[in-house]
Amino acid sequence: MKITHCIAVLVLLAACTRPAVGLHGDAAAPVPAPGFVTIENGRFAVDGHEWFPLMLNYKAFIDDGRVVPATWYGGGDVRSHFDTIAAWGFDAVRVCLDAIDPSPDTAAMFAATRRMVLQADSAGLRVMLLVKPPFDDYWKDYAAGLMRRLSDLPALWAYDLFNEPLYFDPQPKRDKSDAVRIVAEWRDLVRRHAPHQLFTVAMAEPIEVFEWDPSLLPVDFIEMHTYHPLRVQSEMWWYSRYCGKPWMVGETSLPADGNQVPFDLQTRFMLETCRYAKACGAIGYGWWAFQDCAGGMNFENQYTGLRDSLGAPKPAAAFARVLRDSCLGTSADARPAPPANYFNMLAYTNLAVVGTVVDRSGRPVEGAVVRGWNDDWSVGINTYSDSTGRFRLVSNDRCVHFEVSAPGYSKSKFDRRPDYPTGLALPGREREYHQIPFLGWGDARHILPVDPKRFEAPTAVEASIGTVKLSLLQ
Repeated sequence: MKITHCIAVLVLLAACTRPAVGLHGDAAAPVPAPGFVTIENGRFAVDGHEWFPLMLNYKAFIDDGRVVPATWYGGGDVRSHFDTIAAWGFDAVRVCLDAIDPSPDTAAMFAATRRMVLQADSAGLRVMLLVKPPFDDYWKDYAAGLMRRLSDLPALWAYDLFNEPLYFDPQPKRDKSDAVRIVAEWRDLVRRHAPHQLFTVAMAEPIEVFEWDPSLLPVDFIEMHTYHPLRVQSEMWWYSRYCGKPWMVGETSLPADGNQVPFDLQTRFMLETCRYAKACGAIGYGWWAFQDCAGGMNFENQYTGLRDSLGAPKPAAAFARVLRDSCLGTSADARPAPPANYFNMLAYTNLAVVGTVVDRSGRPVEGAVVRGWNDDWSVGINTYSDSTGRFRLVSNDRCVHFEVSAPGYSKSKFDRRPDYPTGLALPGREREYHQIPFLGWGDARHILPVDPKRFEAPTAVEASIGTVKLSLLQ
């Protein structure tokens, strides 16, 4: 009996020392320590004082035992860049070190990363570190070794272990439970080797909910990324209502070259999106990126920086110095309503697919993400279900492929051809936000849609696809 009792006690102790993670993301919190960032009452805090990070994204690589700036960042080394970032008014930096290759000398890579964090600390910046996702054994060992060697640094406030699964998941069509299992393993890795640091995964559009459901992932906070000016506020509002966790904006920006897009619009975008994020309850705000990339693949990629490709600061860099003061008094107490274009972000007008999302008991599901694609998958459109479970997906082309899910629920994917009248004229059917020249289409030059009726699309021809049933995940 005594032996049995001892075994039972040992089993209980083992269970207590291991984070217990369920499908809804319950897990042990990091161990508080002086000087480290914690989450208290849903907000970042340091030694009991609330901290709202203003964060700039910074791309870097490891070369010859040193962390070096991205090759397109001219005029200085990492330390001088950190001094510049701090002088602009930022107090945090997300260092993107995920584009690295395996190396036989991981000790040198760990030492280089540690020196970089200390450089940021001496410049007055805290570091969120984006690392290579630890999917395989090599990168798991790498992450564990890195975390052990940096675990004593309060300036390293969070690890981001995966950037935008929606776009970069190596396995397509991942099941939600598999994503939760992977993130639970990663969080266990962080808790063992970096017990005082926070942990996140960077989310992109709300359609992440189809696989990497933010409400289920066992992370300390959600870091979401959003860019297009007609989608930013809608996506912030959705995350604020339905992700179920503390959240911050990790990346946003308005590309500006001073010609096609005036610099003052970039500054205005920074102010209005930071204010709106705070009003929606965001606990931090991050900008992409430090400097323009002249060889980027598109306009957005080339001109989102706060310095131009030659290293000259844009006006938004100077404005960042007063951004915090400009957002004083903005808080979630305002509880903003969803933006005017929440259900029809790009003001489509031709067609509308209507339906209802319910659970297996027939109760309405609010906040479900509904995505439709046209026949050849060239255009995809999103909308959301309202408090009654109803949705109205407006498009300029016929949607025939559909995917529907909601935070904490299963996913339904199906093809259906709504019963529209024949011979419909469909003007502007190819219009999608990636295809719209920034200054070439009405409200694309404005951040706040000013005519709510424009997004109601009252003349759209409607067809129903009926009821979509989802199962609540246990």
